[in-house]
Parts: sequence; structure tokens; C-alpha cells
Amino acid sequence: MARAPEAITSRAPRTLALAALLAGTTFLPLAQAQRAPAPPSVVTGDAARRDIRVPDAVPNISGVWIAMSSNRSTPPSDGGSTPFLPWARQFFENRAAAEKTGKPLFDPSANCLPGGVPRIISSPYPIDIVQTPELTVISTETLHEFRLIHMDGKPKPADFAPSYFGYSVGHWDGDTLVVETTGLNGYTQVDEEGRPKSSDMRVVERYQKRTPNILDVTFTLHDPRTYSRPWSGHAQFRWAPELRLGEYICEENNRNKPDATGRLRHGTEK
Repeated sequence: MARAPEAITSRAPRTLALAALLAGTTFLPLAQAQRAPAPPSVVTGDAARRDIRVPDAVPNISGVWIAMSSNRSTPPSDGGSTPFLPWARQFFENRAAAEKTGKPLFDPSANCLPGGVPRIISSPYPIDIVQTPELTVISTETLHEFRLIHMDGKPKPADFAPSYFGYSVGHWDGDTLVVETTGLNGYTQVDEEGRPKSSDMRVVERYQKRTPNILDVTFTLHDPRTYSRPWSGHAQFRWAPELRLGEYICEENNRNKPDATGRLRHGTEK
């Protein structure tokens, strides 16, 4: 996966990335639109979205947040070792050995495929959260990816096909947004370092404001085909209302993919 800041050297001016939300927009007749709107109980934090309302009891986590963490390595946040099953440990060690030779094994993100869950949570790029009563949208600058978190309580459809981001259902537990994601495919990894996952993985995320400008995200991975026990990782974001998601071209200057000579380029090496 292309990484910041060295992964992308050419960036267009930041623009608002809300295409994911527009599909659900309802337009009112002119006469109705001209009426003064009812005072909102809570107004979301981004001034560009003053028309979006959420209930009084729901914390405001909307707006642009800048990552304060990186997804190069996502070990357990309790400081313990990753609870690999034997095949998963061998997979991880094989990847590490191949990378040391400068000929890394296939990485979906390095080939411009979605990072998936939970890898996208620790991506070192900004995210843009939009809250509505029935849907929370999290857009990520990485690959212009977005996630839909269903807040209506409806379960995953019976015919849902496994996908990179799966099917996410969310609810508020006090001041914490709890998101459960299932229906993931097995094509992605937990992190850039190479911790694997299977299509049975279930991810539970907890989003909570620690201060008005700090958003903590804890994610717990349940994958009995890959790990001997559930384990958790952590990411943190800082509110950045002055930012807008920028253009991201995965194929441009991708230092996590071997070049034409077969050589892997990391960091700022030229």
C-alpha cells in the first residue's frame, strides 16, 4: 500500500469528497425548501454540512480527522505477541523474509486494491465522517475508499457477497459508536507488515472522543481460523476541520510495489 508522506509526492488541492453520501440525498420542493428549518438538536461539526441533524443523545464525530497512527505494523495493543495459529505465523514470517530480499510477496494494497477492514482503520491518511440517523459514512483519502455503517439495526442480507469492506452495522453505546463488520473476503491483510486474515474474521470497532479534538478507535479481531484468541489494535485521529480529502493516485510513485527492475523502494530512497 502506498504510504504517507513518501508514498504520494503529487497531490492536487484538497476537495470535499462526499460522493458516497449523495446517492442518499433527498431534494425538497422549492416551496418546502424555502421554509425556515426547525432548530437542530445537534449540528455536526463541519460548517459545510449544517443541514445534517443527529439526535441529542448522539455524540458528534462528524468532519475530517487526520490520522495520528500508521498501519505499517498493527501488533496487539496490550503489548503481547500476536496470537498466530501455526499457518498464520508461517505466512507472516515468509512475508518478512521475502521483503528483506527486496522481492516482497503480493500485497493487495500495494497493487491498488482496497485495504479492507481492519487495515483501513490504521491508514495514515485523513478520514471524513458524515453522520445521519440511519447511516454513518466514513470516507478515506486512501484510494478514495468509503465505508457504509448501517445504523438502522437491519442485519446483513442473506445473499450478501463477501467484499473488501464487508457489511458494517453500528449502534451507540453511551458515548461510543460500536461497529461490527462481517462478510469480509480473505484477500486483504490486517496490516502492511503482513498479519493475515480469513474470510471468517469479524471486526468490532469502538469510536470514542477522548477530548473534543481526539478520536480514539479500538478494533478487536475475532478470527478463529487465523488466531488462537481475539486481539485488539488501536488507532487515533485528530479533528482537522481545515482539511478536505485530496486526490490519491495509487499507481503514482508507489514505493510499496517493485519497480520495473523488480526492486522494492521504501522510504525516501531515490
